[in-house]
Amino acid sequence: MKYFSRIFTFSTLLFLAYPITVSSQSSPEYLDWKTLKINNKLPLLCKKVDLITLLGKPDKIVALKDTDACISYFDKDPKLLFWGDTEFETSDSIAVISSIDFESNKIRLVSPIITLDNSVTFEKIKRLFPKAANEAETDMIEKKGKLIEVISVKISPSKKDSDYNWLLFFRAGKLIRIDYWTVC
Repeated sequence: MKYFSRIFTFSTLLFLAYPITVSSQSSPEYLDWKTLKINNKLPLLCKKVDLITLLGKPDKIVALKDTDACISYFDKDPKLLFWGDTEFETSDSIAVISSIDFESNKIRLVSPIITLDNSVTFEKIKRLFPKAANEAETDMIEKKGKLIEVISVKISPSKKDSDYNWLLFFRAGKLIRIDYWTVC
């Protein structure tokens, strides 16, 4: 009987402790970086040549050191490629998402649970990510040299806790931009 009691007590403690351990290391709501594809074709970290083939010649290329960016995905001589207000960070041969402007481009980010484009509403995000939407904040972002008021929603890019987040920006209830963001 003592043996059964010990097993029962140990199993109960293990059962109670497990959810605490998991919840402290994971994000219950996340938009998985690994499953998102640019226009349903390219991963978010891709060959620079493939990105240019998909989106066309960039409108401009700027050295990251010449911007107000405080951190880079790449270690050596990163640059920003711009298509309108959309930007990707790049090294010699690799590109990674930085910010997608859904108002000035026909770029979509496609995942198994949602396609992010200019038709996405705050209400749709609220249904898919209720906790994140409940923590939405009013923010100001620059758009064509002017500051505009937006609602920002922060969503984790993976199930595991990360220093990075997605920032989704809404104006008049519609998604206008997404940034892959981290604290400097």
